[in-house]
Amino acid sequence: MGDDAVALYGAAGVEFKQSADIVIARKDLYLSLGEVRVDYVFVSRAGEEQTVTIGFPLPRVPATPDDPASVQLVEGSGGDLRNYLGLGVAVNGRPLISVLHEFAWLNNSDVTAEVQAAGLPLLVDLECWEALQALDPDTAEALAASGLLWGHGPPNRTRAWDYQAVYEWRRTFPPGETAVSIHYRPLLGWRTDYGKSFYLEGEHAGTACVDDRLRGEIEASGGYREGAELTYIMTTARNRAGSIGRFNLTAGTTRPKEWAPGKILIALCPAEASTDEQGYRHWSATNFVPEKDIRVFFYTTD
Repeated sequence: MGDDAVALYGAAGVEFKQSADIVIARKDLYLSLGEVRVDYVFVSRAGEEQTVTIGFPLPRVPATPDDPASVQLVEGSGGDLRNYLGLGVAVNGRPLISVLHEFAWLNNSDVTAEVQAAGLPLLVDLECWEALQALDPDTAEALAASGLLWGHGPPNRTRAWDYQAVYEWRRTFPPGETAVSIHYRPLLGWRTDYGKSFYLEGEHAGTACVDDRLRGEIEASGGYREGAELTYIMTTARNRAGSIGRFNLTAGTTRPKEWAPGKILIALCPAEASTDEQGYRHWSATNFVPEKDIRVFFYTTD
């Protein structure tokens, strides 16, 4: 990954495999550097109980442990590296027990079967390094030829595929309202910003509605040290019946616990989002049909 490269790992909310009779009456979305929270009120319009499969696909991440963007253990994961967002889901206040599905991706191709056939784990931690180096030459050459491995011989072999965990639950929804809550720690995109222009001017700044007011706040703070991007995938909501009855969006300044104190400024679309005394940004809509994903910029200052 080059100095000017960026990894944007967008995640979304829960997805229904069968959803013709289930609508979102309300969705409250909170986005921050340290936490994402989504609270739904679903309404089943079916005349009787309906059992559906709820899915939550985590974003694809590098499978190699020495990549700067590779996953780490996070709070809420229960010590399981595969839950690299520390995902938690509850229905009507009760945690759900999930089924984990794991995938390997090379570009947009599902290569799970090829990786498993070679006897390699899909998500490799540092303790599995020796097994990768011990591959027989024919298998290693075949994997390298297909683009799944970089390096043709030990000790330089590493994985080229991305890893993805998808959690699923089976849940019976009675007619009427059901509350579903999810929370996780987001994966952020960090971009080297020489000249401090990328996040403040031009096309990319326009996607987060950076305005003169925010530029003035950043200048008054003495400039920003780093900028981060958070992408939240909204377009999957169009797979469900109808629009979102009431949508409330908040972008806040919650930071990871291990971070040092400092001021955080936020850029958020649409431009008419309000700002409260804490610096949180707010926007609401009724009968909301998402046409694009949400992208938030966060600026850390001294």
